[in-house]
Amino acid sequence: MNFRRLAKLPILLTALMLNSVQGWADTWQQTVAARVSTEYDTNPAMSPTSPGGIWRTIFEPSYTLMGMLGENELKAGLALQIARSSNETLSQNREDPSVFLDWQRQSDAGQFGILSRYAETSTRIAEIGNTGPGVADSTRISRTVAGRWNKALTDRSTLSADGSYESNSYKGGTYIDYVTRSGSMMFSYDWSERSTPFLKVSYSDYEPTVGGPSSRLDTATLGLNWTIPDYLQGTLQASKYKINDAEMGTQGGASLQYTGQRTQLILNAGRQVSPSGLGGFTTVDQANGGWSYALSERSKTGIDLGWSKNHFVTDIINRTAGAWLQHDLNSFWLMRTYYMHRITEQSGVVASSNILGLTFVYTHTDF
Repeated sequence: MNFRRLAKLPILLTALMLNSVQGWADTWQQTVAARVSTEYDTNPAMSPTSPGGIWRTIFEPSYTLMGMLGENELKAGLALQIARSSNETLSQNREDPSVFLDWQRQSDAGQFGILSRYAETSTRIAEIGNTGPGVADSTRISRTVAGRWNKALTDRSTLSADGSYESNSYKGGTYIDYVTRSGSMMFSYDWSERSTPFLKVSYSDYEPTVGGPSSRLDTATLGLNWTIPDYLQGTLQASKYKINDAEMGTQGGASLQYTGQRTQLILNAGRQVSPSGLGGFTTVDQANGGWSYALSERSKTGIDLGWSKNHFVTDIINRTAGAWLQHDLNSFWLMRTYYMHRITEQSGVVASSNILGLTFVYTHTDF
């Protein structure tokens, strides 16, 4: 099977679905959204020696269509992010499209689904953990086809499996084009209403598209999902992994989410091993948290903090801190003001930037 051709299916299939006659489905739901932002970035290139500020304007329209046909659920969507910069030397003008098609079916054999996706993204976003000070921006093009299946074995136990193929290529920069194939199987058991332990085994292989060594990652994970109804839930997990014939390593993580009447708190920390455009698998230690508070029925504010260390040839450390204020203007429009401070460090070289922006978001559903 030609996986590269298969990975191009999202654009064709989504176009066919969006232009099909709506009468053949039982129900349809449509959503149109648009985001308009303007922001000032003091150092978009993250230059440690010659920072320069720019004004950036972003327009991002999107459309989603979901239909039900018996036991089948179809969902398709497309979006386009258009960015304009006051200085293209520091930050390029961009037009980044994305499109997806998702199908899932529920039957006696379990729930089965297939997802196909195409997306173009700035490497300053897609490879943020791998981007050191002063790295030029480029474009990552991702094509993905993924399948998933799960079935309840008993009233308490569930078996699930998934697999995917992803192709990543780059326009500009020094990143390496690559493909990954991955698969996993997980068994979970509802020990009680508050705790669900699980065991997961997975693999992922990395192959450069033009020469170079390939790699394989094998992982076994033991974890626990737990909850205190109505306000607290979390996950604990620990893994052993091996890359090719190297010695076994350890990764894991913990997450916690608290939801009160007005307050929400989300915390995450752990170590992950994942493929990257740098070549092969990289290990990333990370911790982040977000807090939000509802000032009224239509307004809320929040703080976001993040830290990550990428272990590759040299360590790259990224730190972010931000605050925001959001107000719902009416049932369709919301306004959000935000500020973010970012610091990147590599081999003792440090760069920082500040972003201050204003966003308007329009959303219209069920029309």
